[in-house]
Amino acid sequence: MPDFKSLRYLTAPNMAMSDSRNHAPGIQNEGPFLMMNPFSSRCCQHNHSQGWPYYAEHLWMATPDNGIAAILYNSSEVTAKVGKGKGQTVTLKQTTKYPFDEHIKIEVDVKGTANFPIYLRIPGWCEKANVSINGKITGGSFKPGSYARIEKNWKQGDVIELVLPMQLKKETWEKNKNSVSINYGPLTFSLKIAENYLLVDSKKSVQNDSKWQPNADPSKWPAYDIYPASMWNYGLLVNNSPLDQQFEIIKKPWPSDDYPFTPDAVPVALKAKGKVIPEWTLDKYGLCDTLPQSPVMVTTAEQQIELIPMGAARLRISALPVVN
Repeated sequence: MPDFKSLRYLTAPNMAMSDSRNHAPGIQNEGPFLMMNPFSSRCCQHNHSQGWPYYAEHLWMATPDNGIAAILYNSSEVTAKVGKGKGQTVTLKQTTKYPFDEHIKIEVDVKGTANFPIYLRIPGWCEKANVSINGKITGGSFKPGSYARIEKNWKQGDVIELVLPMQLKKETWEKNKNSVSINYGPLTFSLKIAENYLLVDSKKSVQNDSKWQPNADPSKWPAYDIYPASMWNYGLLVNNSPLDQQFEIIKKPWPSDDYPFTPDAVPVALKAKGKVIPEWTLDKYGLCDTLPQSPVMVTTAEQQIELIPMGAARLRISALPVVN
């Protein structure tokens, strides 16, 4: 959940339901493993929240040549000793809205000057990255999946700007009925499904390995079943023409709470065309049924649909059938 107070044990790229029903043997685990519960699966309750500190811990790393590398991108500030000999202390301040935006700015804070290399990771999806220093673009091209190495006498106030141009990409899953996923830069997108949250008794659905904690107030640690409040069984209208002619990229204001991982707060979304596939429903276990083989012939009306980053969706259709 966005407040980190509850989680579900299992998730999938296509998940049209997130409830406390026992979906076995449709899934291997018996029990309410698809619901959002703060008291489900003992090991996960503390592990799932460690993702963010581990992520922050690895944003910057030292390099063997006494430099520093930007391994991951997020607004951050790092102070490190760099350069040869006894080294010199430098602070780098990174400002960005990545992965929702392609611009990354790094400001140098150092007394005097310091000579050391800075490495910038070029993601494997990015074809035309460019780097500028104090407004001047550096020469050379940067191979996707590599690092841009910049070494100079850095001085106070130097500014590095990295631009990672984001493009639409279609991924076809031949072994999953020729369904497709749509990426924009580093983000994979999912159908936006209206989510209906139903408060449930977190004591009733607690897992055997978790036990109920007697001093816990369930009103402060709510559990939820999540049901779709809109159609989820859409196929995507997509062809071989350029993707930027088939999808509209929508940029939205950055959320005031700095949390972009909810359906209505995402800073970027895609408008697309789709059709409902009536025969594609939930299976007998209450799970999203096997995808129909693409392309699917349907007679339903063409509709505008919205796709949002998969990480913001609790209910998901991320591998979409292709319809005619």
